[in-house]
Formats: sequence, C-alpha cells, structure tokens
Amino acid sequence: MNVHPSKAFRLLSLLPTRPVEFYDRLMTVVEVNRERGLSASKRTNSVTFMEALCRALDVPTGDVAKILAESQLGDIEKTVLKGIAATRTAGPFDRDHNGDFALARSLYAICRLRSPNAVLETGVAYGVSSAFMLQAMEVNQKGTLFSVDLPPLGKDADQHVGELVPELLRKRWHLHRGTAKRILPDLLPSIGELDLFIHDSLHTSRNMTFEFETVWPCLRPGAVLISDDVGLNDAFSDFAAKIKPAYAATIQEENKEAWFGIMVKPS
Repeated sequence: MNVHPSKAFRLLSLLPTRPVEFYDRLMTVVEVNRERGLSASKRTNSVTFMEALCRALDVPTGDVAKILAESQLGDIEKTVLKGIAATRTAGPFDRDHNGDFALARSLYAICRLRSPNAVLETGVAYGVSSAFMLQAMEVNQKGTLFSVDLPPLGKDADQHVGELVPELLRKRWHLHRGTAKRILPDLLPSIGELDLFIHDSLHTSRNMTFEFETVWPCLRPGAVLISDDVGLNDAFSDFAAKIKPAYAATIQEENKEAWFGIMVKPS
C-alpha cells in the first residue's frame, strides 16, 4: 500500500475524532491500490461529443450548435479558465482532477436542451463541471444540482471544493461532504427522480459499478448518465452491456488522454 508519510500522518490524525471518515479514506487507498495498473479491455463505440449529444438527446446538430454558441457558455468558460489559472500553484487538487472542457460543454448542452429539475454528480474537485451545469440552470431559470465530494487530505482542502463556481450560481447548488457510498443511500430518496447523473469521483471498477447500480433505478425514463474516465476499467462498458441502455457511447476528452461515457435510460 503506497501512502506518502505526510498523508499517512494526516489520515491517522482522523482516527480519534472522525473514525468513519478514517475508515472510508483507508478503504479508498486499499481499493485504488488493488486496481492499480488496470485499464479498460472493452470500449463502447467512440464518437465525437457532437454526435453523442445529437443521438443521446435525439436533436439535430443545429440545435446543439446553437447551444454551444451561447454567450453564457462563453462567459462561464472564461470565468472558469481564469479561476483555473489562479489555482495552478495552490490548492489540494491535482490539475488532472479538473473536469475536461469537452465534458463540461456537453453537460452544459444537456442541461440546456433537457432543462432538468434534478441533477446529481459525484466528485467535484474545483468545480469545473459544476459551474457549467449551474450556468445552464441559471439560463433555464430551473433546476437543482446535488453534488457529493470527499475532499483530499490536505490543509483547508474543504475550502477549495467547488471554488470555481461563481457565487451568483450557488443558490441552485447543494454540496454534500462524504463518499458516494455513505451519502447516496440517504440522499437519493430525498431527491426523487433524477434527470441527469454524472460520475466523476473514485474511478475504481468497484465504486463506479456501485454508483451506476445505485443511481440507475432513480433515473427517470430518458434520463442521461455520464461517467468520466471510462478508460480506466470496464465498469462502464460492463454496465451498459448489462442494462442495455437506449444509447451508449464514449467520447474523447479534449485536454487529456481519457474518455468519458454517455448512456441514456430507455423511455
């Protein structure tokens, strides 16, 4: 088990006061080490994010292009890019933890075209994806984003979660601190039906499968499931083969060698 000495010390310091969090973090380390070196052996058909959005949402290319040309999308991109530049030398999250912009634009477009009432995401980091979705909801004047995140061990780490989300967009945002395994069983019944779910937390096969299986029954017919980093293991492709969604595909990300997946629940 590879844990940096300073992180091991911070982890142990949780034991007297927050034993549940100590256990969850320890199990995360074990799970990550168990799957180290794995990669996906199967992949759902890979397409451009424009093709994926058009097919998943059953809309023409022109409708998606119109949304992607909106000034509000350009505004949030500029705001987030400025914020990312300010966090490059500080903060607990590695830059790779930031949501990819192809993914973020896709989420903006889905929220604008579907006008969701309830969206759930696991994994926030600095809040790139969160900011784009909340901007779309603000344009819609409708919707609530529920986010689940356990920040990394580090000084003032909690204060950095979602720091890229502008203050004026936060009225539609409910952030829950903890792991998905702890939070989702109680949170999902309180939300009701979901229109969109985004997995971007712990990318182990075990955790991804847990999240997919837990959230899928809570998605309304026609709802969309998005998963980041589907190339790390076969959880996404295996789940798609098992539940046979109305549509499933993977999309090459823009700023890193990774793919995100999209699937649609049958109507």
